Amino acid sequence: MSTESFEWARRQWPGLAAFALVVLLIAVEAVAVSIGSTGQWTTATVLAWTVIALTIVSFLGGLAAVVLRRGRRWGAVAAILSVVANPLVLVWLFRALGNS
Repeated sequence: MSTESFEWARRQWPGLAAFALVVLLIAVEAVAVSIGSTGQWTTATVLAWTVIALTIVSFLGGLAAVVLRRGRRWGAVAAILSVVANPLVLVWLFRALGNS
């Protein structure tokens, strides 16, 4: 690999890390919904609260990447997905859409 590739990765890693985290959290959220649908409420609740906490972390990481210009695009996408994937936001959104 060239030194340019390493330099690109060094500059982009905060945004990429935030994006990778939020993609992982979306998968965990899908697993939590699946587990909850089988009646295993305790496990699903623990996973949901974990996703809630870590989407805040990925949002802040994405925001930091944007502000610091370290993977701005990845960080912006991570921040947006973090808000949308947060279970509390999803519940609020579904309630708002259901009442209209």
